[in-house]
Amino acid sequence: MNQATQPAVRGVVVGLGVMGAHHLRVLRSMDGVELVAAVDIDAQRRVDAQTTYQGLLAYPSLDEALAACDLDFACLAVPVGLLPELGTQALVAGLHVLVEKPTAPTEAQARALIAEADGRGLMLAVGHIERCNPAVIALKAKIDEGVIGKIIQMQARRLSPFPNRQGSQGVALDLSTHDIDVMRYITGQEVARVYAETQSPLGGSPDHEDIVCATLRFDGGAVGLLETNWMTPIKVRQMSVLGELGMLVVDYLTQELSLYQHPTRAAQWDQLAAIRGGGAGDMIGFELDRREPLVVQWEQFLGALREGRQPQISGRDGLAALSTALAIRASSASKSAVVPGYREAHDVSA
Repeated sequence: MNQATQPAVRGVVVGLGVMGAHHLRVLRSMDGVELVAAVDIDAQRRVDAQTTYQGLLAYPSLDEALAACDLDFACLAVPVGLLPELGTQALVAGLHVLVEKPTAPTEAQARALIAEADGRGLMLAVGHIERCNPAVIALKAKIDEGVIGKIIQMQARRLSPFPNRQGSQGVALDLSTHDIDVMRYITGQEVARVYAETQSPLGGSPDHEDIVCATLRFDGGAVGLLETNWMTPIKVRQMSVLGELGMLVVDYLTQELSLYQHPTRAAQWDQLAAIRGGGAGDMIGFELDRREPLVVQWEQFLGALREGRQPQISGRDGLAALSTALAIRASSASKSAVVPGYREAHDVSA
């Protein structure tokens, strides 16, 4: 049975802040989806949503939406402290769930959500949206093709001005989790240990850091470097992946992917060689089909729902990113290398 002949899946978006509003917009535009309801405690947000989207039902609580509507899935875009309770509530009601990262405030709560979903045979997906960026998908494909050989080092720079959003948890959980997830995705490896330094110059507590500089060692030997802050006047979202045969560079914002090959010819002028290096290699830019990552994310989720399979970005992926981000904080506090706690949960030897 193709999608056109299948009944529409029915969903609810919980939380109508910045991300929730985007989820609502995308889901209302997709074929085969009936975005039945929205939930937010803010009455004005509910009114605004109903004014924008004709026929949308809006409720102040998930309880009321569950009682009034026949639903298949829930999207939870609420502050992280509310995710465990609302996620459990939706799963107990028999809904497949997509939660925004970082999944939960603690590893124990993330594991409990995973166990709840597993025990009920339901999907628990996590909104690590960068993995749905066409440039990151192309990056993974080029790495799998072997264009740069074995990965040696990855460097991610995620910099921006302060977002001033409600519920911000510090850059380790709010921002670094994106690049941790991408690094696990492109290497197919787990994080062996973390060493990090953090700072809170904006006056927050150590667990609401403003700057992260971290080194991640992966099981296969690759090293990942994270530079993350929300104090930079410009927005930067880039990752470089160095391999034995060259380097791939991705820009998340412009959805550009470039390959820099190792030098194959010597510089012609001795003066240039002294300044620029002994040679030059080719740079290749790849033509990509640019799309909104949030649309790709929902296509993946809904495809998995219809086909009865696990989501591409699972609760366990969310746990791994959360656990590694918490290990960054622990490393900065202890001034020592830390093994992320999720490895024990995965039964992965350190």
